[in-house]
This record gives sequence, C-alpha cells and structure tokens, in this order.
Amino acid sequence: MANANRWSPPRLVVYGITTVVLNIGIIALAFINHDYYYTACIQLSQSGAAMMILANMGILMTILLGKLFSRIFFGRLRAIEIERLYEQGWFAVTETCLALAILRDEFDAATLALFVFLLFCKVFHWIYEERVSFMEQQTGLTALFLVRTVSLSFILASVDFIMVMYAIENTKRYGPTMLVVFGFEFALLLVRFMSTWAKLILNTVDILRGGEWEEKQAYVFYVDFVDDLAKLVVYVRFFFVLMKFYGMPIHILRELYITARSLINRCGDWIRYRKAMQNMHLQTTKLSNLSPQRS
Repeated sequence: MANANRWSPPRLVVYGITTVVLNIGIIALAFINHDYYYTACIQLSQSGAAMMILANMGILMTILLGKLFSRIFFGRLRAIEIERLYEQGWFAVTETCLALAILRDEFDAATLALFVFLLFCKVFHWIYEERVSFMEQQTGLTALFLVRTVSLSFILASVDFIMVMYAIENTKRYGPTMLVVFGFEFALLLVRFMSTWAKLILNTVDILRGGEWEEKQAYVFYVDFVDDLAKLVVYVRFFFVLMKFYGMPIHILRELYITARSLINRCGDWIRYRKAMQNMHLQTTKLSNLSPQRS
C-alpha cells in the first residue's frame, strides 16, 4: 500500500509548490539578467538546470491534468487500480527508455514530450482495461458509467489513430526517425483498445442478459486470440524495422516472446477444444446408434 500512496496529496502539494517556486525564480532571474525577451529565452534554453526545472513544471501540469481527467472519466480509483498503475508504469518506463537508447542521437525536448504523452495515454488505457474487467463483477450498468466509458473510448481511439497516422506520414516524408518507436507504441495501444472495446460490448450484453450468456466465454476466447495475433504482427514488424535501421531492439524481445507464447498456447487450447468436441460428437453418435439396437 506504500506504493499506492506514493503520490498522496501532501507530497504532491509539496512537489507542486517547490516546482512553481523554482520556475518563478529561474524565469525571474533570466529576465533580471537580460533586458530582452529573446535573450532571456536563449539563456533558459542553454541552461541545463533551467531546462530541468521547466521540465518538472511540465510533468507537474501533466500529473494535474491526468488527475482531472481521471476524476472526470473514472471517478475515484480503487486501490488495486492504483497499485497496478505503478506496477505497469515501471515496466513501461523501463521499456521506453531502452527504446529511446536506440535513438539516443535524436533525443531532444520533443522526444521527452512525446515520451511523457505516451505514458500519459498508457495510463488511461490501463485504467480503461481495469474498469472493463471489473464489469464482470457487476450486476448492473449506470448511465453515468456508460457515458464515461463511451466518451473515453472515442477519445482513446482517436488519439491512437491520429498518432499512428502522424508517425506513418512523418516516416514517409522524412524517413525513419524517433517517431517510428512512438508510432508502433501507439499502434499497440490501438490494438489493445480494440480488444478491450470488444470485451466491453461482450460484458454489456452479458449484464443485460442477467449474467446467463453461455456463449460469452467462447467470444472472449476469440477476441483474445485475435488480439494476440494482431500484437504479434505489430511486434514482428516493429522488430524488423528497428533491426534494419537502428540495430537489435532488445526492449521488445520480452513482449515479443510473451505474445508469441500466448498465441501458441491459445492455438493449442483451440485444437484441444476441437478434438474434445469431435470426441463428444462421436460418443453421442455411438450412443444414439446403440439405443435402437438395444430396444
């Protein structure tokens, strides 16, 4: 629970006040030393400490904006959701840093901003998935939940699609840049969103039927199968693109292996299911043939 309360309000307030005071001080100092706006901005941009302080201000604004959007679309987060956010966040930060290490020659302020924006979008995708999974434990749906979920679904899908198309157009125009990494990351988010959206529809239908929809698990299986297949295609394409232009992309090897193993396991489950159904059909046919003979 200590990790879940890492960004508790008192600490966030201290961090916010410190960041604001440092920003006011560094900007005021720059304008005191220079009479012109342009030269003051040049000094700020050339100072590593000033850029670090300004970057912290951007992170603070991102956190506050994230808390506002989280309250609008999700209300109060559950403890398990906050805990999983931190768990997934550490993995996401580590993998993205390894990805950016491949493009270290192109790392700049724009790359940092895209990195923060990508993590910002991932957080809402994770909470969105948790809420859809939590629907399986509910017996009813409220109008507020449906409005929030549908609105957020539209926003997430639009952002993912726009970022993917922007990365594609930028790559066509200027060749492979750091946007390649972010383009594939948003493509993976779009794939995961489509899977979660399909499960949202299935859970909604199941709740409307009173939780007695027997075919639901079969549909969930096919959704997960298509999800793994689509992710594997994206990962393989991502791997070969980075391998061609930048070298071995070690940051996706783990996810590539996990996705491939999951897909293979699902294929095995489907084959065993089909064999079991065939055997059951044969046994039923034999029993049906034996019944008239015994009569």
